[in-house]
This record gives sequence, C-alpha cells and structure tokens, in this order.
Amino acid sequence: MPAVFVNHDPLFVMVVSALLGFTIGLARGGFNALGVLLTPLLSLVLPVSLAVGVLLPMLMVGDLVALRACWREWDGRLLSRLLPAGLAGTLLGTLLLARLSGDALRLVLAVFVLVMAAYKLAGDRIARFQYQPRGWHGPAAGLLAGVASGMFNTGGPPFNAYLLLQKLPPQSYVATTVVFFAALNLLKLPGFLLAGVLDVDVLASLWWVVVFIPLGIAAARWLIRRVNQAVFEWIVVGLLIFSSALLFWQSL
Repeated sequence: MPAVFVNHDPLFVMVVSALLGFTIGLARGGFNALGVLLTPLLSLVLPVSLAVGVLLPMLMVGDLVALRACWREWDGRLLSRLLPAGLAGTLLGTLLLARLSGDALRLVLAVFVLVMAAYKLAGDRIARFQYQPRGWHGPAAGLLAGVASGMFNTGGPPFNAYLLLQKLPPQSYVATTVVFFAALNLLKLPGFLLAGVLDVDVLASLWWVVVFIPLGIAAARWLIRRVNQAVFEWIVVGLLIFSSALLFWQSL
C-alpha cells in the first residue's frame, strides 16, 4: 500500500475504496446525484489533490461509455457557448488544486459541498425561474463549471443550473452534459500529470476498485425502480452535509 495511506487503518482504506467503486457504479447506473460525493468520499483517506487526481481516470472510462450511448444528440450551439470558458476554467482549477495546501483544499471542498447541497434543494426553483437570457450567462456558467471540475471533478451545479434554464429535451440535455465534461476531463489529464496530482502508484494500488463499479450499476438498476425520488434526493442532501462536516473537522 502506498505511503500516502499510512495514517489510516488499512481496513478503513479498503472499505472506503470499495464504497467509492460502488458509488461510481450507482452514479453511472442512474443515480447521477451521487457523483458529487465521490471526491469527498475518497478524500477521507487521501489528500484532496490526490483524491481528485485518482478519480479522473475512473471518470474518463465512464465518459467513453456515456459518449457512445448519446452520440450526436448534443446541442452544438450551447457547447460552442460553454466550452471555451469551461476549458479556461479547468486550467485555472487545476492550477489552484496544485497550489493550495491540503487543509485549504479541504476547507474549500467543504464549502463547495455545502453549496452543492443548497443547489440540490433549490433545483425545482431553478427550473421554474422566469429566465431572461444574457450573452454572458453561458460563458460564466462554463467558467464556473470548469474551475469546479479542475479542482474537485465536480462542475455539475453551475453547468446544470444553466442547462435547466435552456429547456432542452432530455436526450440533448444528457448528451450536452456528457460532451462538455468529457472534453474537460480530457484536458485535465495532462495537467494533472504535470501538476503531480495524478499519482500512478496510488491509482495502481486501487485497480481492484473497478470490480465494484458493475455491482453498483446493477444495484442502481434494481433500486431505481423501487426508491422514491424525493426520498433519494433528501438522502443525497443529508450525505452532502455529513461529508462537508467531516471535511471541516479534518481540516481543523
């Protein structure tokens, strides 16, 4: 086991890592809201910067599967408005990830997780908002999503808030989201390697985690027909608040 894990009980590391793989599977299997928990979960046993770096290749595998499923269904007009600023934001987020101290990153991540919880609670209100479009809204949403993605692999809230206001058909909404973040993840790979946040040894030590991804996907397919959506969203919000509290405690 790499030295970066030595401050934690090996059994705890294994349980958290297995739960990570299972949660990735749940997120890819239909419970997309759980994706916001991945970085806080892995940061329980790794420095935040390494947790973000190790997650990236796992997310890129999911990107390939998702792209194949929604090929050519994206909205090219919206992507042209969002991607340039998103790519710039990703570079800025990666720079901040490499420069900030571990405790500072945990504090920033804790605050960000609370913001995501607030976004989950306000999702319906955003959808009903009487939106007046402005030319700078798309680039601003792309920039914020890029910074959050570069720092924590979680740029969904600003991006999804903007897309909700565009009233896209479901297929186009999903495909546009997939293409946007797949492009950002591809750009992050060389940046993460150069910044030293993607530790190949740590990634290699967690290869067995992928076994739990298909188990999570299978569980998601079973659960999605049985779990009340409102109850599920409240569970996610509760987990976000709990993980934020843990991050605050660890940083202090």
